[in-house]
Amino acid sequence: MSFSKYLVYAATLILVTACSKVPDSAEPMQQASMAMPESTSAADTRPNILFIVADDLGFTDIGAFGSEISTPVLDELAHEGLRINNLHAGSACQQTRTMLMASTGHARGVQNRPAKFKNPIGFEGGARDNLLKLDFATIPELLQDAGYATYMTGKWDLGWDEGYTPATRGFDHSFVQLNGASSYFAEEFETGSVTGFEDDGNTLAFSDLSEDFYVTDHYTNKMLEYLEATEEGQPWFAYMPYTAPHWPLQLPEEWLDLYAGQYEMGYDVLRKQRFASAMEAGVLPANSSLENFKPQAEPWDDLSAEEQRKYSRAMEIYAAMITHLDMSIGRIISHLKETGQMNNTVIVFASDHGASSAEHGVHTGRGPHQVRPTIPEWTDNSFENFGHINSYIDHGRGFGEAASAPFRYLKGSITEGGLRAASFIRYPAKIEAGGVTSTYMTMMDILPTFMDIAGTEHPGAGSFRGREVVDILGTSAWPLLTGQADVVHGPMDTAGWSSHDGGGALIRGDYKLINAAAPGEQDPTEWRLYNLVDDPGEHFELSITHPELVAELVEEWETNWR
Repeated sequence: MSFSKYLVYAATLILVTACSKVPDSAEPMQQASMAMPESTSAADTRPNILFIVADDLGFTDIGAFGSEISTPVLDELAHEGLRINNLHAGSACQQTRTMLMASTGHARGVQNRPAKFKNPIGFEGGARDNLLKLDFATIPELLQDAGYATYMTGKWDLGWDEGYTPATRGFDHSFVQLNGASSYFAEEFETGSVTGFEDDGNTLAFSDLSEDFYVTDHYTNKMLEYLEATEEGQPWFAYMPYTAPHWPLQLPEEWLDLYAGQYEMGYDVLRKQRFASAMEAGVLPANSSLENFKPQAEPWDDLSAEEQRKYSRAMEIYAAMITHLDMSIGRIISHLKETGQMNNTVIVFASDHGASSAEHGVHTGRGPHQVRPTIPEWTDNSFENFGHINSYIDHGRGFGEAASAPFRYLKGSITEGGLRAASFIRYPAKIEAGGVTSTYMTMMDILPTFMDIAGTEHPGAGSFRGREVVDILGTSAWPLLTGQADVVHGPMDTAGWSSHDGGGALIRGDYKLINAAAPGEQDPTEWRLYNLVDDPGEHFELSITHPELVAELVEEWETNWR
């Protein structure tokens, strides 16, 4: 380990007092205590459930999955549990949240109608028109009925309208960002009033946020408040879908230079380093290779010095956001240890999909870049303002590919680079430490898994809380995770995805069918077939040799998943 990396790592290990509230601009030199008292006795011995989701995090963006970024808290949790390398999410934020919250596909789970509020952040795509249908019983509703206290802090992205927000979908307490993206600071948004945040059902204005507001810290502070107020002996479900490290890349001033100079070698070098580290860590599936990987980003050496400077600086800020996120999670973990709840809490961590390919603030004008949504004129994406208030930048396709390789493409795609989410689960009472599973599962399996942990189940199709609901599509992974089963899904189980271009994908057993267009192209292609066990990078197309299987899977997708 180089001296500079050692300093970053050492800085993040300095202790904090987890039960005390810190300012919304937490210092970068704070981290979780490692002391762990004996577990407290409880009237209800069912485990608590802590579900942490990172937004736009790439597959190898934490240390336990091969990253050079300092994430000591997450790494320790991952190594104390089971790492999961074959969890399939949605292609983007809302798609995944539909899958996990309702155990259904996105097309089946949402309805499209105008949102209640105007777009609060002034650019296209920030406020969604889609709502999670009331036809689905959600995780918090089901856990409430099972006797759990239910809390949420973070990004909702499943509806703005009355009756569709977390406060009315099963959470006892919630502080949430309702929309898809927002500033991390208390900026005076273009509307000057609505911020996109809601506190226990109350919409917040700019004036409701403190001057030192930084959203990652505030999410953590609020969750600590909820946990500290929980009645002793009551199990709880804490859902923490942090917005970090989703663009806009922003940090408190004291964090911005944590990784200064660390990424000047560029994304082509980093991609090879990450792949080697992930292979050494054992977190990539068998048969992974960079041999046939074809990056979409232009070669680093072809960029101008100014372009390289912008990309490397954006990546520095992105990396520091991940270390700040790790520190924030450490505050929650420290609280659990100090209160004796650590070993009676099932901790699940996951990214919500593959790495971002957004080029905001760094776009070179070359290549198949994602440049939407449009950033408003009132932002300041000058190099000197990178990471500060009113800066709306991301780290670009090249560094995104460095985090998703050897999988193909990135967020927004239904190829493996868009769908595979790095994940782990820790619960030492039933899950052996140090393992890695390559067993296929999807985000639709989260709901039934949590029901299994809580000793309850989904009611199935029928009446629920005075409304009619439909059955779930997922399967509990708890038997697999606890060593009681070898698989989650049978050989004929299917899961399907739709893409923005009208194409789709379907996985059944070892095979994946897909016809989605490549980045930068508009129309679906002919259907392609891959064996994901032999070829997780989706390089070797098999439709010519398996035409009957292709026809069978196409019919399944068109009938049940389109």
